[in-house]
Amino acid sequence: MTGEETPVRRILVIDDEAAVRSMLTRALALWQFETVAVPTAEEGLAHLRAGERFACILLDLTMPGMGGEAALREIEAVAPGTPVALMSGFPRDDLAGQGRHFIAKPFDLETLHSLLERLAGP
Repeated sequence: MTGEETPVRRILVIDDEAAVRSMLTRALALWQFETVAVPTAEEGLAHLRAGERFACILLDLTMPGMGGEAALREIEAVAPGTPVALMSGFPRDDLAGQGRHFIAKPFDLETLHSLLERLAGP
């Protein structure tokens, strides 16, 4: 199998809370995902605009500056087809009805792992 055929297991984490980024980076490393973790939507978008590609994006909905919903629209324009899992400490039942992937904070790590395996593949 060449490098081009190898599934990319890179995850972009966009969350303003340092503790959440740190915990996710450690958990993702245990699950053998490569992680790029940034504190703002603007920084996450800069990675995408620079041509970086990810198997999945974990996006916090509530952040200072560009919020998660505005970031989601930009992500879909810059990296169409990239799966995005939205995270929030506030209930967002409306997102499931829109076909969005949502995980409530605080989340169970096994639930997160299962979601990432579905979205990012083996």
